[in-house]
Amino acid sequence: MPTTTKPSPAPNPAPEPSPPPGRGDGPGGPPAPFAVRHRHLVSVVALLLMALSGLIGRDVADRLSSGGIVPPGAESMRAEEVLRDRFGAGRPEMVLLVRTDAAGGPGGRGIGAPAAVAAGRAVERRLAADPGVERVLSTWSAGPGTGLRSRDGRSGLVLAWLRGGDHERGKTAERVVPGVTGRFGPLEVTAGGEAPTRVEVARQASRDARLSELVALPVTVTLLLLVFGSLPAAGLPVLVGVFAALGTTALLRGLTGLTEVSVYALNIGTALAFALAIDYSLFLVSRYREERARGAEDTAALRTALRTAGRAVAFSAGTVACSMAALLVFPHPLLRSLGFAGVAVTVMAAVGSLVVLPAVLALLGDRLDRLDVFARWRRPRAAAARSTEAAGCPDAAEGRPEADGSVTGAAPGAASGTARAGASDAADGTGRAGATGAAGGTGRSGGAGATDGTGRTGGIGAAGGTGRTEVSGAPRGTGVAGSAAAERGGWGRIALAVMRRPLATGVPVACLLVLLTVPFADVRFAMSDDRVLPASSAAGGVGAALREDFPGSPVGATTIALPGLDARVPARAAELDRYARRVSTVDGVTRVDTATGTYARGRLVTGPSPSSARFLPRRSGPGGTYLSVAMAGEPGGPAGADRVGAIRAVPAPSPARVGGFDARVADVRGAIGDRLPLALTLVGVSMVVLVLGLTRRPVLAVKALVLNTLSLCATFGALVFVFQQGHLKWLVGDFVTTGSLDVQIPVVTFCVAFGLSMDYECMLLSRMVEEHRAGADTVTAVARGLDRTARLFTWSAAILAVVMVALATSGLVFLKAVGVGLALAAVLDATVVRGLLVPAVMRLAGRANWWAPAWLRGKEDRTGPLVR
Repeated sequence: MPTTTKPSPAPNPAPEPSPPPGRGDGPGGPPAPFAVRHRHLVSVVALLLMALSGLIGRDVADRLSSGGIVPPGAESMRAEEVLRDRFGAGRPEMVLLVRTDAAGGPGGRGIGAPAAVAAGRAVERRLAADPGVERVLSTWSAGPGTGLRSRDGRSGLVLAWLRGGDHERGKTAERVVPGVTGRFGPLEVTAGGEAPTRVEVARQASRDARLSELVALPVTVTLLLLVFGSLPAAGLPVLVGVFAALGTTALLRGLTGLTEVSVYALNIGTALAFALAIDYSLFLVSRYREERARGAEDTAALRTALRTAGRAVAFSAGTVACSMAALLVFPHPLLRSLGFAGVAVTVMAAVGSLVVLPAVLALLGDRLDRLDVFARWRRPRAAAARSTEAAGCPDAAEGRPEADGSVTGAAPGAASGTARAGASDAADGTGRAGATGAAGGTGRSGGAGATDGTGRTGGIGAAGGTGRTEVSGAPRGTGVAGSAAAERGGWGRIALAVMRRPLATGVPVACLLVLLTVPFADVRFAMSDDRVLPASSAAGGVGAALREDFPGSPVGATTIALPGLDARVPARAAELDRYARRVSTVDGVTRVDTATGTYARGRLVTGPSPSSARFLPRRSGPGGTYLSVAMAGEPGGPAGADRVGAIRAVPAPSPARVGGFDARVADVRGAIGDRLPLALTLVGVSMVVLVLGLTRRPVLAVKALVLNTLSLCATFGALVFVFQQGHLKWLVGDFVTTGSLDVQIPVVTFCVAFGLSMDYECMLLSRMVEEHRAGADTVTAVARGLDRTARLFTWSAAILAVVMVALATSGLVFLKAVGVGLALAAVLDATVVRGLLVPAVMRLAGRANWWAPAWLRGKEDRTGPLVR
């Protein structure tokens, strides 16, 4: 039966002297940080930079591209250039679907009826009259055998090739579509194709942005007021976020003159700006308030906050910037522009947090905590703490700084009579050393018989006294020191509970993450098409009709350009014939059309016809020809991209360039696959180097890499389960299931989520290492570190999740998937991984967590523990 042992008396050490008022500004102390000394100058310069950035980037939205998916110089793009220049062919940018209610048989004649033909010709002429339209081909002008008429004869296609680049084509579609859609006599006309789809995507994104702001703004403002504790404090992350977003906008505006910049770069960059601003501001403000609660003056508190939390913010910004910079290794304009935006917004958020934020804090001073709109609900908590003190729990009323930055004030005349001192490493984790002469004995001491699994006695560094004793029969092997038991925060208690049985917690949590990862093994990568839009959209309806009713149309066909083969020369025509036969034997190829006829399964089905003339050059000059290849299945799917690889492997009589939508998918996938190992290596190496620079602990760096990778793999598995396999639509909102996942979604999610998870990791590790350097053992350092920081990054993750869930309400599958992925990654990382798996792994690693080779040890490691 455990007994209570009276602790042996121990002398009270002299408390650390509190910094004198104004220390840091006078000649006797360290100089104040630059931003604090020149607070007015920094604030004015920041405002001028924000105004200038806003002026520079005011028209950036008009210069962004909605394309940029296919890498420049890809084989599919070169094939499109040859087909457009020499044959007036290639993939049309606009497709008009014309329908009639009349039957397509001999009686009704469908779209072949005179009234339908007249109406269709009028639409064709109106479309061709626009200066942005280069060429028009319709079911009436092309004749039979071109695949522009449905099998039932009730619908047909009008194809249009547009001039200019992606931006100009989008403007043309936006201008032309209203005049050529709607009801024309017996015809109902709707617009689809690449250019109208982009226009609808831009409009849908704009509508969704306004809706998500209406959903997220009130919730986000409420959470900011709750976590920051006052209106001025809640405005700080908004200030930093606006500073970062405006700076990034100005940079993107400059980049539009040099390279193609995606519209997604602005959306995701803005969201990342406010996510990082909240993280960094919360961490710095919390540490600043903690130092103020210990009695430090403004300047000293800011200096300490920048030295500790600011250092973690700087390393965290480095990890996020390196993660986003990995996107620059890909040749895709969309991914590169996201990389530019991510690096810029991270640097701007770090500058705003480490330079602008301290200057504003110095200007605010004590006014930081004014205008607390939730003060009436916070006071009962402080009163409850004082009542707990009266009931015999002295710790509850000693003015302990909370992890979220708020401070529970000590009750006047508290019985403990604890005097505040500068020794922040008291073993009870409160940051207060016992003052001699305090009523009732201020120091807390572990009982002589209270030992942990390592043989250390409880109450490390606690001043001796009779105020508290420990039970001599404390369970062995738990590794929980008596001092760690004094952790009062919920996350500290969770950490201690996990570390008592690390395997019992760590193994099930790791198995859960692995289980979530399993669907990712079945991932099938493709590329977004019109199905990124809601099924009810006009472009989505046209795309569905193309796949169902026009399997032989040139819209979805794969093309093979042979610019060096002149089919008008008999010998070269014979070579073309043999090549077409070989291509038609490729698995999944149903038909091949070219200048020498139509082929299937390795044989000639029909010879040349009048429609075969389209495979010859339109005018004198460079010769050449091309083949149109029809394949089974839907265009753009993973199977089609695989067949493109097989077609490219067929020996050709002259250099061949394979184009079409399936070829685009193959080029996008191939470019990502080629550069992905380099990107992952850069992210992994940079992350390990930066975590080593922050902690100087190799085991902690490797642990961070492994756990972050496991967390992200679980997120990817969930994305496949939902968006590829079509589960949980009732939860995330309806969307069109394609049986594949856009190849760019995991890349974007990885870089953004990995950077944010490293942000949380740097917050946590910096505090754990700080506690350990102050003399705490592994269990105490982990429990204190988690208790002091978990509430910070869980609040941050909650706010980010709210913003991302609002983004997930979008009707665009790409934004919906990115929103769901980032929200899930943030919640998983901040709760399951950091709150449960990290304590378990660090408890199992024990003293190995803190090992460092001699060349890596810093001054702190060579001279012993530091006193904050």
